[in-house]
Amino acid sequence: MNELQQLIPLTRPAELKAAGVPFETTDQARWAHRCRRQNGLAEAFVTIGRRVFLDPKKFHELARQHAA
Repeated sequence: MNELQQLIPLTRPAELKAAGVPFETTDQARWAHRCRRQNGLAEAFVTIGRRVFLDPKKFHELARQHAA
């Protein structure tokens, strides 16, 4: 059975933190979005219309890849 993809808006830092993403403020999450290509995290961010979301599962996967 396919797992439903969890996307969290960047404007909800408490939910990001609960998912284990290390952003404590909306500004930190937005900065990470702006630097997503340089940090190798572009695939973790999803834009729908004007809203930006983060896929925490993909974020952790990419962060582990680039930390090694």
